[in-house]
Amino acid sequence: MAHDLLQAIALDIRSDLARVEEGLKAAIDSSEPLVREPALHLLEAGGKRFRPMLVLLAGHLGDSTDARLVPCAVAIELMHLATLYHDDVIDESLVRRGVSSANAAFDNRIAILAGDYLFARSSGIAADLGPFVSRILADTIAELCEGQIIEGGDAQTTEHYLSVIDRKTASLIAASCRLGAWLAGAPEEVVQAATRYGRALGMAFQLSDDVLDIAGIEEQSGKVPGTDLREGVHTLPVLETLAGRAEGSEALREALGHNLIDRALEVLRSNGSIALAKGVVAEWSRRAKVALAPAPRGAGRDALEQLADFVVDRTG
Repeated sequence: MAHDLLQAIALDIRSDLARVEEGLKAAIDSSEPLVREPALHLLEAGGKRFRPMLVLLAGHLGDSTDARLVPCAVAIELMHLATLYHDDVIDESLVRRGVSSANAAFDNRIAILAGDYLFARSSGIAADLGPFVSRILADTIAELCEGQIIEGGDAQTTEHYLSVIDRKTASLIAASCRLGAWLAGAPEEVVQAATRYGRALGMAFQLSDDVLDIAGIEEQSGKVPGTDLREGVHTLPVLETLAGRAEGSEALREALGHNLIDRALEVLRSNGSIALAKGVVAEWSRRAKVALAPAPRGAGRDALEQLADFVVDRTG
């Protein structure tokens, strides 16, 4: 997936991403093996590094040579990794990125503390970058927590679902773009444009992941097809079907009621709900590109637009 992302853009940021990878390993390192091993667990499993990539690309809307961009990208990825540790404990997940989740490989206590450790390392790096960066990341953590809390709080509707992913996914992607542009010294209107872009791109990105989970493209989503359904999470194709905006609502309701996940997937793959969801992905991608209008034309803006197109293209 990371390779595909880099192939989708004309801007070569591989050397900076390599420095991010080195920074991640250095930040997590500990003299205590009982700390180092669980903290490195998900990092060594790989990942898209989507958020660090956005910090670096948004930096090209200003001075892309600013030395603070790489450590900012490291801080944001550490924060993202920390949320994954905590999410897996909450969801009782057994697999993450093709390996055992930290809670399965160790236990819940270790996984939670490892996530806290990553948050602490992220906060330390952010503090070195100044109060503005620390404030944005602190506000983003609060928004992420809001999303996690409200996820199971209301009846599952499309509106509620979109509100949850706005907080849980789009908020950190928006912060990545905002801080990349800000650290690079872009004008305020460009920083705000990058922030709006990131928020819309984050919505498109999560929606596309949800489509891939239903469509059954494991190598692109990084999850076993139907994972969301097995965990009781209703994503857009499911919600739209249950609301009667796609065919087969009763068949889907019956399959879910009897926990017949394979049958539920059959319904969703044949009733037009995936095409409907792809249309929503395309609309959020369009909004992301429109948001970049105040940004100057150049390699940075071009790459961000190409990334928005990639999020649509990956769903087929």
